[in-house]
Amino acid sequence: MSARQWFNVHSWAGLFVGALLFVTCLSGTLATLSHELEYLSDSQFRAISDSGDTDFAAIERTLNTHYPGAQVMYLARHKQDYLATEVQLKIQGSFRFVYVDGATGALLGEGPWARISRFLRNWHMTLSMGWTGKLIITSLSLLLVVLLVSSLYVYRQWWRHFFKRPAALTLSKRNSWSDWHKLLGLWSYWFILVMALTGLWYLLEHGLQTAKIDHYVAPPPAVTQLANQNEKSTRPPLTLSAAYQAAKQAFPSLDIRYISYPQHSHQAIQIRGYNDDILLRLRANKVYLHPATGAVLGIQKGEQLPLVPRLKDTADPLHFGNFAGLGTKLIWAFFGALMTFVSGAGVVMGWLRVRRKTSAIRWLGVSGVIAIALVLASVVATSMSFSVRNVPAQLFSPVLGVEK
Repeated sequence: MSARQWFNVHSWAGLFVGALLFVTCLSGTLATLSHELEYLSDSQFRAISDSGDTDFAAIERTLNTHYPGAQVMYLARHKQDYLATEVQLKIQGSFRFVYVDGATGALLGEGPWARISRFLRNWHMTLSMGWTGKLIITSLSLLLVVLLVSSLYVYRQWWRHFFKRPAALTLSKRNSWSDWHKLLGLWSYWFILVMALTGLWYLLEHGLQTAKIDHYVAPPPAVTQLANQNEKSTRPPLTLSAAYQAAKQAFPSLDIRYISYPQHSHQAIQIRGYNDDILLRLRANKVYLHPATGAVLGIQKGEQLPLVPRLKDTADPLHFGNFAGLGTKLIWAFFGALMTFVSGAGVVMGWLRVRRKTSAIRWLGVSGVIAIALVLASVVATSMSFSVRNVPAQLFSPVLGVEK
């Protein structure tokens, strides 16, 4: 292919759904720091103590005191200890988030399902359009691959220009936009490649899930046996602190960060955490407990995962940069901002090149109009749906404030 043909391919891929690609980059950048944005917005999202130890007994006492009659759906403590620990409660058929200090159990505040992090993640991951939205977003990874490959042919001898001084950015001058587009594209190339590869994985994963093809490790046999019994337990559910102690005894090196109660007594309690693994998300390490007796039904260790499940649990840390504290999240957000600018600059350059020859509607074409319509529809859909959370009719977890 000639340089001109590569340029046409590059331009087509960047402008085909330019508005949608730009918004996806922007929402992803903000989603990377979504919990930090909440931290800045309200004190209830800020932990008091910076200790990494979690006092489950203290948290349980706080919940029993302030929320008698409620039931715990799950408890989650972030990898970043400066963030508040979240407890999801079911209160008389409604849902509520409660925020506590993980190390001391002190009550920090409460709120609904709707919050900054939920809005940004719903918007970025699925455009709040469910299956179709996820397919659209993950399919953008294919365009990223085309853009990455074609850029190497469009920008000849690109390796010589990492430190080339760009022209002062002038809104109406295409050449100035081109200079910045090329320079920032070079410096963020590695990051765009990571986003493309993880996006391709999400696309493949979406296809596997749609086809109902198992690609993750099966639950331990004891968990399956419990589910097959389908019998109601006559014993009360395990308390938070008891579940923590049972899991810690079974998996001593596990840094427990998540406890989830089931809907029924024939389903297991799930305990998740970190185990000094590299690039693995929270759910890679698990302990399954009998919800009434606390008996260990199985242990899953991230270090023992086969290749495909390992990839599944590595994609999220790589995509969002949430694997080494605030530092990597800031690096990911910075390069995400560069990627967003590169995407937006490409659209601006395309318009400046043809603005004297055609109208905006003709230049956008059918794909461009559809992309803008999708962006607008996604904002509306996310605004209307990010506060919606279905509360299970049944929940097998202890009723808070009841004497044991």
